[in-house]
Amino acid sequence: MSPKMKKNEYIAFPAIFETDHEDVGNVNFEFPDLENCFGNAPTLNEALVETKEALENVLVWMEKDGFPIPDATHSDRIPAREGAVASLVVADMKAARRSWEERAVNRTVTLPGWLDQEARKANLNFSRIFQESLKERLHV
Repeated sequence: MSPKMKKNEYIAFPAIFETDHEDVGNVNFEFPDLENCFGNAPTLNEALVETKEALENVLVWMEKDGFPIPDATHSDRIPAREGAVASLVVADMKAARRSWEERAVNRTVTLPGWLDQEARKANLNFSRIFQESLKERLHV
């Protein structure tokens, strides 16, 4: 995405919710326009929360990997299955991007065993020291 192009703050896609009678009544959801965006939850309320999170994660991932975000199908064009309900889900992309950037990630580091033992004896916080060192090295 070019620096001049403004990123959308809110993006809405229709989701289909359907009770899975074979799976203890869980509510399955899917986004017809987004191939890898689906999931389930024990209740409809929880599914509504999960769909928003799933949508935001998939859209941020698509942006980061340079995949084009498709246009959403108009909700009245979603094929209705018996017992299924379609609803628009709105992604707050500004919050999702911020959350994605601030999420914790694990990194494996290698150090000599004696150094690990000394650091543990000193009760050092490896994560904090690693973060401080990277910030210093990167001048951020």
